[in-house]
Amino acid sequence: MATDPAPQRATRPPGVLLIAAVLVLEAIALLALSVGFLRSIFGGDPVSVGGSVFMTVLLLLVAAGLVAMARKLGAGFRWPRSPSLVVQLFLVILAFPFFTAGNPLIGFLLMAPAAAVIVTLFSKPVVEFTTRATGQGRTL
Repeated sequence: MATDPAPQRATRPPGVLLIAAVLVLEAIALLALSVGFLRSIFGGDPVSVGGSVFMTVLLLLVAAGLVAMARKLGAGFRWPRSPSLVVQLFLVILAFPFFTAGNPLIGFLLMAPAAAVIVTLFSKPVVEFTTRATGQGRTL
């Protein structure tokens, strides 16, 4: 089965690079969290070995997905835009309890990059970069 090649573009818009960078930074943060869960397994008194193993694997898989989305978005594919938006919306939702619990710094650290990605995903240069021309019209 032939794969759909990425469009050949001379330059990537800065918005695409911003989105890819934020996705990679989020993946790195998830890797750090997974190391913390892995360390809790081998700690003195593990609370739940099964839960820690599950969370470690889940965080590693999501981090791998974020890296894949960053790579494909940087290559000009359109499909990473939707999952990137969903991840950022979840981060916005997760930020609100930190504001209400009296820890606005963590809420801001979660919300600011997510808001930047959400706005940039809908910018004209990013949409044009991820839209391929096929035949008579444009393919989304």
